[in-house]
Amino acid sequence: MIRFKSLQRVTNSGSFIPEVDGLRFLAIGMVLIYHLDGFLIKELSNELCGESVQYYGMHRFFQNGYFGVELFFTISAFVVSLPFARYYFENGNPVRLNDFFLRRLTRIEPPYLISLLLILGIHLLILNGEKFRDYIPSFYYSLFYSHGFFYHRDFQPLVNNVTWSLEIEIQFYIIAPLLAYLLFKTNKYGLTLLIILTLLFCIITKFPKPEIISLYEYFHFFLLGITVAYCKSKKLNWSLLEGMNQKYSQTLISILAFFLMIFTDITFMGPLHTWFKLLLSSLQMFFMFVLFYNLLVSPHNKLWINAPFFTIIGGMCYSIYLFHNQLIMSVGHYLLKVNLTSYFILNYIILGLILLLAIIIISTVFFILIERPCMDKNWPKKLYNFLLIRQNNR
Repeated sequence: MIRFKSLQRVTNSGSFIPEVDGLRFLAIGMVLIYHLDGFLIKELSNELCGESVQYYGMHRFFQNGYFGVELFFTISAFVVSLPFARYYFENGNPVRLNDFFLRRLTRIEPPYLISLLLILGIHLLILNGEKFRDYIPSFYYSLFYSHGFFYHRDFQPLVNNVTWSLEIEIQFYIIAPLLAYLLFKTNKYGLTLLIILTLLFCIITKFPKPEIISLYEYFHFFLLGITVAYCKSKKLNWSLLEGMNQKYSQTLISILAFFLMIFTDITFMGPLHTWFKLLLSSLQMFFMFVLFYNLLVSPHNKLWINAPFFTIIGGMCYSIYLFHNQLIMSVGHYLLKVNLTSYFILNYIILGLILLLAIIIISTVFFILIERPCMDKNWPKKLYNFLLIRQNNR
């Protein structure tokens, strides 16, 4: 039986913020729903085409789950920039660049590399040699987080198609210390500049995009995360939000901001006037800021998002993210061969629950065996000492 403690995130700084993992739960939940719904609607519609049409509205709503990726970008920016903000504004511990980049490498790279090799191995078992050779170039580009620079934006990584977003995360990590210095250390108008830059990139990225996917078109979400870290470190509490928190519960404000943020997502709204899209995008950033501010900056009592279930699932979101879509497509492919019922919605629910359970089980095992040990910043030294002792005992 897996112990509850073995599922908890390992923190080295001692400053665990449960609301962050609660937000990660929301983000990974949205991404799971997006991919599950997309797979089930497409595959089940081939068998029960007539009945699936009446659930088109549900499908359109669930496809807003794509926005969970942008939530991850904002969360990452907040987590990465908060130590810099505390150093510059609160006389906290200095952030050494060597430690910063080494920590990113030892924390992110082993689970990423192992997951790529595992998934590539599965492809090798399923595909014949000729088709498998098509995967090799894409694999090498993904290995070095450079797939997006060598392929058109519509061509996703073949080994694991969700890893395009990790490439954008890496691009942000590279420039994060410089951004923190420019916005926190050298500019006394840092907050004003952050707001202007966030709105500016929110607007210009809605116009024609480059042929490759890069940090550029998602930069405003990272800037928003930096803004929240700025507010938290500066302990900025605005009376408007405080008044709202006194009049209504913070839970209600968070839920309202969350759904308004989703409903103002323009990705799946179809053909709208450009200026209307710009207005919705600005509103979306505002509701997103209210959500993050309300949970991470404004003082509050313990909220539902701090519950162990949410923080544990959110804490293992990296493992879930690495495997979920491959499991949906591979396990789902075999599940579809089983005749369940003649009703679309029943098949949709049953297959969705089975796939969700498979994702949680396999991701939990990977989290315990691979990801969680890598959360300890001293794991390379401990592994070296362990191997050295084994060698000496022979």
